[in-house]
Order: sequence, then structure tokens, then C-alpha cells
Amino acid sequence: MNNRRNIQPGKYLTVFAITTLIFIVGILIGNYFASQKLDQIAYIGQDLKTDTVAMELQYELIAEDPCSHVNSTPLADELYEMASKLDYMESRLGEDDRNVMDLKEYYSMLELRHWLLIQKTNKECNRTSLPILFFYMNEDECNNCNEQGFILTWARRNYEDIYVYSFDYTIPNAALDTIKRRFDIEGAPAVVIGKETYNRFVAKKELDTILRNNSVERIKD
Repeated sequence: MNNRRNIQPGKYLTVFAITTLIFIVGILIGNYFASQKLDQIAYIGQDLKTDTVAMELQYELIAEDPCSHVNSTPLADELYEMASKLDYMESRLGEDDRNVMDLKEYYSMLELRHWLLIQKTNKECNRTSLPILFFYMNEDECNNCNEQGFILTWARRNYEDIYVYSFDYTIPNAALDTIKRRFDIEGAPAVVIGKETYNRFVAKKELDTILRNNSVERIKD
């Protein structure tokens, strides 16, 4: 005689209901955090747009009397802070996102304005600030661009009175094209230190030598 177990439909329905509930709750939690992330990105994007307008006004105000602001660095610090926000947006939305690309292009124009301001203060205010232009491409197109960026960030934090400006080599912009022609930029990575162009990777030790030859001093601890 075969002993057959009694099938209890209610028990299986309960298990199915609990599993379905867990699945739905998981989706809702995932959607919530995704929505929170998108809201944060949107906020950062709006914050960047506000920052760019404020920075434009600062440029206009400083241009009236640049020599009185030569010992002030907030404008450069704000540029670097904007770069961090832009990097965050790029990591979340992707390198090809239209909003990211537009903001990156406009940020590049702000960098060029600051670079021109440094050139002007060097000439008119007897300054010796050293500007460094860095052209890069995305990681899948340039194997050592990220490392070059880290080295230049190290230099900015450890040497006095140098300014690093980073530009995406692939951005189609007339002003950037003019800079690339002026300094004979052939690709990425490329680094312009003062008026000297290096169409290659510049290692940390070599950069240290170049900066010292340009009479740039290390920041004392």
C-alpha cells in the first residue's frame, strides 16, 4: 500500500504570498534608492550650473583689478571642487551622457578663462605662477591618462603656485582646438608646462625635475 502525503494548498499559497511580497518589497526599495541617486545627481547638476554662473561673475569682477587678487586662490579652489562634482556625475551617468558632455565643455571654458587670467596676472602683476595644461581621453582610449592625472594632482598639492587645467581631448570646441594648435597637441596624454609641450606621459620623477628647473618650490610641511 502506498503512503501518499496530504497536499496542503493553503501552506503553499502562504509561501508563495510571502515570496511575492519579499520580491515586491525588494523592487520598491531598489526603486527608492535609484530615485534618491537620480535626485542627488540632478541636485549636483543644478549646483554645477549655479557655480558656473557665480564663477563667470567672479571673473568679471577680478578682471577689473587682477593684481589685487594675485594672492587669492578661492577661484582656483572652486574650479577643482567643480571638477570633483563633474567626475561624480560622469561616474554615475556615463561619459557619453549629454548633460555630462555639455557641463564638461562649459567647465573647460571656465578653465581657459582662469588660465588667461593667470597669464594676465603674470604679465601685469610681476607674478611667476606656472600653468599646466593636461589633455586626456577616457580610460578605454588612453591607458595612462588616469595615472597622468593622479601625478598632476600630486604636483598641484605639493608645489607652490602651480595651476593644473584638465581638458578632454575629444571635446569638439573651437577654443580648445585653438589651444591644441597653438601648443601642437597631437593626442593624449599631453602636458603643457608653461610654454613647453610634452606629447607623451610625464612620469612623477621627470615632472619633479621639470618643476624644479622652472624654479617652482615644494610646499613645506
